[in-house]
Amino acid sequence: MTAALEAAGLTRRFGGLAAVSDVSLALSVGELHAVIGPNGAGKSTLANLLSGELAPSAGAVRLGGQDVTGWPAWRRALGGIGRSFQKANILRELTVLENARLAAQARGFTPGRWLRRAARDAGPVSGARAALARAGLAPWEDAVAATLSHGQLRLLEIAMALATGPRVLLLDEPLAGVGPEEGERLAALLKELSRDHALLLIEHDMDVVFAVADTLTVMVDGRVLERGPPARIRASAAVRDAYLGHEAA
Repeated sequence: MTAALEAAGLTRRFGGLAAVSDVSLALSVGELHAVIGPNGAGKSTLANLLSGELAPSAGAVRLGGQDVTGWPAWRRALGGIGRSFQKANILRELTVLENARLAAQARGFTPGRWLRRAARDAGPVSGARAALARAGLAPWEDAVAATLSHGQLRLLEIAMALATGPRVLLLDEPLAGVGPEEGERLAALLKELSRDHALLLIEHDMDVVFAVADTLTVMVDGRVLERGPPARIRASAAVRDAYLGHEAA
């Protein structure tokens, strides 16, 4: 089966520093693949290489088997990659529905849509509402985004990614700063989304990671230290020494 998204030998250098060095991985629909490691390990840089925010110094990216290494981020998004960032990328003065609708419009843009009133364009509005419902935000569609809790803002960013109709989701620390109750809801959503998406999760909350991930890739100093199912990663002496600590055994 062709992977939804593949990286082959990805490397990104900044001057003499290799932030990512010879990283390969494959993401498949139905799998939640978590990337973990200490700060500065290259996790976010890897996500930027996969999404097209950064161009690689070497290596290749394939989306559904097609080489997209030279594609910019907007073209990869249209090809089916949804992305969230460490800091929520939300227009706080707009409503929840307006934020999701803008994301849906970006996916389905055609020149003729310039002539329509956005709020009455049924396609993007329908897609936005479906995404909000899946993220559990339907009751807040008319709320101004600035009034949401931090956890709800993280959910809104995921809903905005969903509104673009992606096959692949790249989520960078979606639980950062989220309290325990909202974190449980987010973790359940991530697991549910992995059923019909290829999902890459970058996260520092190890309780969540080991609860929801099917596969873990551990990065240290820009390289892959180890990859495997959660039980094997937890038992790895090399991973404990480099990142988890011996209390994780």
